[in-house]
Amino acid sequence: MLCGCGKAESPVFDGAKAFAETEALAAIRPRDAGTGGARRAAVHLQAKLSAVGCKTTIDTFSEETPSGKMFFNNVLGRLPGKTKRLIVIGSHFDTKAGISPEFQGANDSGSSSGVLMELARVLAEKGPMETEFLVAFFDGEECRIEYGPTDGLHGSRRLAQQIVEAGGAAHVEAVIILDMIGDRNLNVTVPRNSTRELMKDLFFAAHQLGVRPAFSLGKGSILDDHVPFLLAGLPAIDVIDFDYGSAPGLNDYWHTPEDTMDKLSAESMQTIGNTILRMVENLQ
Repeated sequence: MLCGCGKAESPVFDGAKAFAETEALAAIRPRDAGTGGARRAAVHLQAKLSAVGCKTTIDTFSEETPSGKMFFNNVLGRLPGKTKRLIVIGSHFDTKAGISPEFQGANDSGSSSGVLMELARVLAEKGPMETEFLVAFFDGEECRIEYGPTDGLHGSRRLAQQIVEAGGAAHVEAVIILDMIGDRNLNVTVPRNSTRELMKDLFFAAHQLGVRPAFSLGKGSILDDHVPFLLAGLPAIDVIDFDYGSAPGLNDYWHTPEDTMDKLSAESMQTIGNTILRMVENLQ
């Protein structure tokens, strides 16, 4: 697209598109790990990533779980950079099992996946940046009984191990995990078990954009998809709004049939998308 001065316009993040991507994913249900719906969701995400210009793959693998051996599907999209430096931006796309056959998982995990897909589009249209980008949609984040070595965080643990075994750890600039970021009452509380420098980078980007009040430091740690990367020695941050409920301070929509699209807003997704985009631009 050209502006009036004859120069190409820089692509911008569109919260409405992120909302539409979220809606499309939330329509695939159930999509808890190991189900046909989860596989359909993976194929859907791969097609979308390919359409925006990413080199994509579905990494299918099996692991033991409390329910026996299960198959998982990580959806990965690569955008080449001018150097070997790498930024990973991730979101899980699976939902909690056993809630309802019609469980939308609109915020957890739809919103972060919708924002990630729109980020992939914008980054692809910007063309090669200094860093390579790996866009990762994780399967199996949700535990079936209780988080442990064989329950939950399957997809992120798999990718962290792959990066280390391939000798890529030294090139990783940042791992940015998005989760539950579509709530219309946006209140991101970054868990304290995130890499300190990346927290500063996130808060500075929010300050630059005038949205700093929407971001704060959480009271404690959270077990989420950033943890396997931290354990692998990689810098990682979890961008999550864990205040998702019927009143301030509550989280009573989480993992219930109330996690539906009407609780979300394109404006919240716009805030997250703009901030993450500014953050990675600052890291160039």
